[in-house]
Amino acid sequence: MTTSISDPEFEQTLTLRQSFEVLYAFLEQFNSRGTQETDVLASWLELLQDGGTADPAQLDDFVKSARAVLARGT
Repeated sequence: MTTSISDPEFEQTLTLRQSFEVLYAFLEQFNSRGTQETDVLASWLELLQDGGTADPAQLDDFVKSARAVLARGT
C-alpha cells in the first residue's frame, strides 16, 4: 500500500522540535544512500492531486522517519 498525504496519520500534531527532528532524520536516511542534489529531492516530494508524491518511496521514508522520532518520545 502506498502512503498518501491524506492518510489519517498525517493529522498528528507535532511540536516544532519534533518536526525538526523528523526532517533531520529523513535527510539523514536520504543522504545515507549517497549524494543527491537537494533539488532532486524537492522534485520527488512534490505533492500530487491524489495526495501522493512524485516519488512514493520518499513519502514512505518520511513516515518511517517520523515514526522513529515519535517512538523516541522527544
